[in-house]
Amino acid sequence: MNQHDKIPVMTESSCLDCDSRKFAWFEPGDEAHLPEREKQRAGQYLVRAGGNVFMEGDILDYAYTLKQGWAICYKLLANGQRQVLHVALAGDFIGCQANYGQPIDYAVMTVTDCVFCAFSAESMQNLLIAEPSLMRRLFEINAKQSEKCRTRLAYVGQAQAKYRVALFLTHLIERLERRGIDTSQMVEFPLTREDIADAVGITAVHLSRISAELRARNIVECRYNRLVVTDLDALKTLAAELI
Repeated sequence: MNQHDKIPVMTESSCLDCDSRKFAWFEPGDEAHLPEREKQRAGQYLVRAGGNVFMEGDILDYAYTLKQGWAICYKLLANGQRQVLHVALAGDFIGCQANYGQPIDYAVMTVTDCVFCAFSAESMQNLLIAEPSLMRRLFEINAKQSEKCRTRLAYVGQAQAKYRVALFLTHLIERLERRGIDTSQMVEFPLTREDIADAVGITAVHLSRISAELRARNIVECRYNRLVVTDLDALKTLAAELI
């Protein structure tokens, strides 16, 4: 991440005022720990929509908590196609590695304007020593990511496309709801048709046909950067075909 993206220290937001903290790695603990956590933060970075946070093969200096915005984690395959691995929302932790100094094996691009909080490997180690509860939280995050990878492998490789789309949208809706977004109303949805298609392993043309079917059945409408959930139960029933 380029230095010119760094938010000036005097205008950085405080951890005390961060709504994303309850979803982040830093969720455990009480407010008494926040000044030390903020002290260990290397800075905050603004990355405009369509910007690269890092590319596959980069050597990272930091791991990042997404404070606000939407981003996608992805890999480029040998044939030039893109596989979206994860849609990152506020609170998600990205760029964490077992061995810093080694190339990262995926890339992250912003979908909207995003703000990231950066932590060096040394700062993370200091926090883990000071607050053992953060170690448990990190294990939980890694376990959940592994579970998501197994689920993705199962449904991207074998399931019918409409069930893949239904499960993808159901999981995303659940995550939005946990962040206090009322999905019974129209929701701003910045993912493109290509982003969704690359996440579920189909072509954008095939996705258009599935989207038209789901819209015609009054289940969900996902276009023009908006999401309208008409029948969440029906969407969950389709998604349950894969679970």
